[in-house]
Amino acid sequence: MIANSVAAAVTVGYAVASIIYIAHFFRRGEGVGRGASVILYAALAAHTVWLVVERARLGRLPLVSAYEALSFVAWGIALAYVVLELRFRQRVFGAFVTPVAFLFQAVASAFLLKAPPAGPLPAILQSGWFEAHVGTALFSYCAFAIAFAAGLMHVLLCHELRLRRLGFFFTRLPPLDVLERINYQAVALGFLFLTIGIATGVIWSLTARAGAVLLDAKEISAVIVWLLYAANVHTRWRMGWRGQRAAIFSVANFALLFAIFCLTSFVLKAHQF
Repeated sequence: MIANSVAAAVTVGYAVASIIYIAHFFRRGEGVGRGASVILYAALAAHTVWLVVERARLGRLPLVSAYEALSFVAWGIALAYVVLELRFRQRVFGAFVTPVAFLFQAVASAFLLKAPPAGPLPAILQSGWFEAHVGTALFSYCAFAIAFAAGLMHVLLCHELRLRRLGFFFTRLPPLDVLERINYQAVALGFLFLTIGIATGVIWSLTARAGAVLLDAKEISAVIVWLLYAANVHTRWRMGWRGQRAAIFSVANFALLFAIFCLTSFVLKAHQF
């Protein structure tokens, strides 16, 4: 299948880019960094073309199956990283962000091998509200992935500073204030997208199910993730959590998000339509 071949090529591209970005992080060679960027840009371009082709072929955004959702998140993370790289003119983020994109794409590709061919959508899913609901929710996961990477870098740098050993991470990572700003902005943006995703999901459910809102595992998990990140935002705004505590919170939240996403997608098989 062409889809399998493209998925494999994109997965390999993200894997190779991740390895080279990590090598660049350790060696800091400009040529190595440029090579990583070229490979990532090529993989992202191929991924984008695939999304456009699938949108035209299916007549809908490829967001419905577990494979499509995971692959879309991988694409969004890679795209967000490219924006970061171009904005800050630093490739150091690549060693932390591109492996996350690869992880999502690798899991997606593994499940594509045994997934049935994509077919027409059930009538209940043929709604613009559904696409808005799923699209904004998945974009929130992309933002949370960026927050995770920035938070992890913040924790590593704080640990080195606390030990008063200004060495490996101090010479490679951006300043703490830059990492904290990226972490905060990504959490806030992700929380906004997730809130919109849940709101449009409620509207879609009311219109598609004749005024009834039925809670299944996927919907309950979205509320749980929303509460986790609402606590993240609340502790920063109301309790003054800054720096390492906020970074650890975002790292832990993303680990829980990924576990919940995999559980509801591959074990519980929700939504049930």
